[in-house]
Amino acid sequence: MSRLWPWIVGLIAVLAIWVDIPKHGVSSFPFNCPGICFRLPGSATGFSQEIKTHLGLDLQGGTQLVLQLRPDRLPSAPTIPLFELNTQARGVIDRRINALGVSEPVIQAIGDDKILLELPGVSDLAQAQEIATRQAFLEIKVPSAEKPGEFKSLVPPLTGANLKPTSVGFTGANQNQPVVNFEFGAPDDQRWIQLSKDFVGQPVQITLDTREISAPRIQQVFTSGGGIIEGGFTTQSAKELSLLLNSGALPVPLEIIQSTRVEPTLGQDSVRKSLIAGAIGLALVALFMVSYYRLPGAIAVIALLYYTVLTYAIFRLIPVTLTLAGIAGFILSIGMATDANVLTFERLKEELRAGRSLRAALDEGRTRAFSSIAYSNFATILSATILFFFGTGAVKGFALTLGIGVVVSFFTAVVVTQMLLHGALSIPAFRKRSLYGVEEREVQRAREPRPTPVRA
Repeated sequence: MSRLWPWIVGLIAVLAIWVDIPKHGVSSFPFNCPGICFRLPGSATGFSQEIKTHLGLDLQGGTQLVLQLRPDRLPSAPTIPLFELNTQARGVIDRRINALGVSEPVIQAIGDDKILLELPGVSDLAQAQEIATRQAFLEIKVPSAEKPGEFKSLVPPLTGANLKPTSVGFTGANQNQPVVNFEFGAPDDQRWIQLSKDFVGQPVQITLDTREISAPRIQQVFTSGGGIIEGGFTTQSAKELSLLLNSGALPVPLEIIQSTRVEPTLGQDSVRKSLIAGAIGLALVALFMVSYYRLPGAIAVIALLYYTVLTYAIFRLIPVTLTLAGIAGFILSIGMATDANVLTFERLKEELRAGRSLRAALDEGRTRAFSSIAYSNFATILSATILFFFGTGAVKGFALTLGIGVVVSFFTAVVVTQMLLHGALSIPAFRKRSLYGVEEREVQRAREPRPTPVRA
């Protein structure tokens, strides 16, 4: 093998161990840095990539909601099918949840009229319900000529359907009053400008889900389709309003028919039991490999430890949200890593029994086993890919961890294990055939000429 491989494998091991070690922030950086960070020379700004283990709802706790679509609460019957309303509603919820920074939420349809929402790490049930079910229907209303002090809708209504992404800003004498900056896109931007011409000096009403959130007075004719929403907001409430507007309005009202808060203690117990099961399985595999394959088995155990460290580092970098199903996929991939070594070692023993030297047997065994290892790993990765793209929820997590694990196991079996075996052969004490599970008498028996059969 190339002389560069030991350096490459060693560098990968060091980086993987560094990633696996929990990070607690770097106080000298302008912000806490639990991961990969760098700062531009002479600048206070920089880059930060968080490195942490993301746990799913079943492991770290969180909130689970079952939402039902209620098209019967719309002013008029919808013109699109129920399943399409479900798809649109899930898209709006997905945008809202992603803006909150929740890792790997589960948002999936249950039939045509229900949605399952799982939010790992979100313990505030009220906040989850508010974010998921709020209609977020924005409308601009103008003063009513018939009833002073009241407002009426424009025809057609001026809504938030064509709003560009909003943002939080600050106004006031000390720039300490939070507001929401907004801007209409075409064609509503021209309607907004015309509205300012028609009602300059008068208040307009901004409503969200029919409730007034602001009633600013138009001071001058607008030159663009933008403005601000004032309403005595706190910074947090302004951010929440901006989030709702940016995610869009739900196409149909949603009703919570089931809400569950999963306690973290249940997840901790599951993690503990999973770790115990994984440790027992790894120990049994290691015992079998060492007792049956001897020195190559011991090297395979070292390669398995390397595999575990590297795979876990990849999970933290991507990051992969680990669930119980995901952990099962990870443990299954350990079996795939062992299977690749078994194929190689069996070929190695066959070549040694045939009388080849250790180094020649190792090279020939690797060559003959490679195709079997490659095809079996490819089949597993193909299956994991199909499960990932067509599965939902826990099935996706299982497929993702299994796929990543198989790719890493192929690398460790083909590169790391072979590199360690070649390194062992450079040590005279490790050149005995008995250390590789083959006794000398087996080799002698293979070398003895077979008697020529006598024909009658």
